[in-house]
Amino acid sequence: MAVVGYALFVGAKITDGYRDAAHGDTPLFTDFTPTYAASIIVRELPAEFVYMQRTMVAAGKEAARRIYGDLTDKQAGVVGFAPWMYPPTFILLVLPLAYLPYLIAWAGWLGITAVPYLLSLRRIVPDRLGLPFALAAPPAFFNLMYGQTGFLTAGLIGSGLLLLRSRPLWAGALIGLASVKPHFGMLIPFALLAGGHWRAFAAASASVLALIALSVLTLGDDPWFAFIGTSLFHLEAFSVGAFALPAMVTPWAAARLAGMTVEQAWVLQSLVSTLMLAIVTAVWWRGRRHAESHGLQAAVLCIATPLALPLAFLYDLALVVPGAAWLWADMRHRGAGREEYWLLAGGLAALLGAKELAKAIPVQISPWILTLLLGLALYRFLSALPRDEAAAA
Repeated sequence: MAVVGYALFVGAKITDGYRDAAHGDTPLFTDFTPTYAASIIVRELPAEFVYMQRTMVAAGKEAARRIYGDLTDKQAGVVGFAPWMYPPTFILLVLPLAYLPYLIAWAGWLGITAVPYLLSLRRIVPDRLGLPFALAAPPAFFNLMYGQTGFLTAGLIGSGLLLLRSRPLWAGALIGLASVKPHFGMLIPFALLAGGHWRAFAAASASVLALIALSVLTLGDDPWFAFIGTSLFHLEAFSVGAFALPAMVTPWAAARLAGMTVEQAWVLQSLVSTLMLAIVTAVWWRGRRHAESHGLQAAVLCIATPLALPLAFLYDLALVVPGAAWLWADMRHRGAGREEYWLLAGGLAALLGAKELAKAIPVQISPWILTLLLGLALYRFLSALPRDEAAAA
């Protein structure tokens, strides 16, 4: 029912966008619009132009017209400036999009990036419930609605963690590919090293270097200089209020919505990030000899990552879905109390209203929900260790 409801809602919104455009009103624009705009730039200009403000503004208006046809300057101007914050390795993924009509490109982007996401969830929950769970989770809805990258990040990291003990080289290669959104790999190297997964760590490093080399060979090195040169510009966005706080799910955003200053929010985020690093490192160090608890270790890593980042949005919580699936699989395997099931299901469901609640009160509940889910994962991990040790004895 949730999957059908999401599909109907997204379809209705797209239909309304075309109707509004035909009536001269402002149509619907999603986060896929600047992605499509970047592909237009790369098709016609050197890749470094995606990091230039005026070029992205012009490409955004061109993308708007490719979506809806003959728009007025006022209708197309609503797109505004969306900075390209991804490294040049991500440009390699968007190269083909400009050769396709907008809706086909949008559907293809979501469909292809969903493949690793759905495959990983199907393996974590190996029965008919895996795919419905993957698509019914609220982060999947947000990723579909925004046309974003959540499926890609969650699929690559989730698949890599699944293969970590059986095929470490493949696991490392998949995790390295997730570096197209590099900040989501912040905790992964510490987890791999603490867990003694040296081969996977080496493969991930080699995968990242290979991606960088491929981008330089394909696009040249100028995009990398442009990316590095605009990094401080993107950091300034935190200070000037350029991000939509109700859609952000980080402790930094929660602190700002609660009335803290920018400096206080950064202090809080730094403390939380340090705590998440310590938790993940300790869990993976303690679990290095407990193969049976690997799913719970992966769950801790997936759920802790958004809390450790200052910049993450609702669609990025697709990474939490594999973590929740590992939790659910462990609860079904080892048994769990009713309150644990309610916490898992209720926490995921509550994410659906986090943005609207943050607009109304404003309070950002997403970090608190993630904290509860992380606490559940830690509780189950610590309770599983004595059983693993007893079984080994």
